[in-house]
Amino acid sequence: MKKILIIDDVRDRAAWLKASLESADFDVVGVLTLAQVEECSIQAASADVIVVDANAPGRDTLEQISQISNTLEKPVVVLGAMKDQRSIEVAMRAGVSAYVTHTVQAEDLRGIIQVATARFAEHKHLRDELKEAKNQLVEQKLIDRAKVILIADHGYSEADAYKRMRSMAMSKGKRLVEIAEAIILAKELSA
Repeated sequence: MKKILIIDDVRDRAAWLKASLESADFDVVGVLTLAQVEECSIQAASADVIVVDANAPGRDTLEQISQISNTLEKPVVVLGAMKDQRSIEVAMRAGVSAYVTHTVQAEDLRGIIQVATARFAEHKHLRDELKEAKNQLVEQKLIDRAKVILIADHGYSEADAYKRMRSMAMSKGKRLVEIAEAIILAKELSA
């Protein structure tokens, strides 16, 4: 059962949304107004999904949603949103997982939340892959820089420099990039 946090400034609309979500077998763990939204209040709710019901989320609201989504890594669903292209683009850049512009019926909520959760998971997976690829690129640059130092200072071939670094990493129980960083640091200290 997914735990849902509702953020809505209109009490009656929030009550309807809460009742609709609960009838769809979701656990509503809290209802906040936009003024009550801050990182600690959202963390305290321990929600799986954040649902923001707003007729026209303004720029400040979308910035707040962006911070929530990125900091807490939670899918965010915006209901009753503006239909204009600019608002949609701002919402997508803010990390909104689902942006629904039409009037939502209670029977729509399960599907909307499932799609938002799946979209968020896919987006997170892609972000994690990108981060890993960037880290690998940085590490490879450090390893290449260390090889250049060994080639220049000791006359090793590129293959020998790499072999020596790899052998040192295995014998010391270190990662290859840690050995590369040590070589670079030693070179900088001797300069």
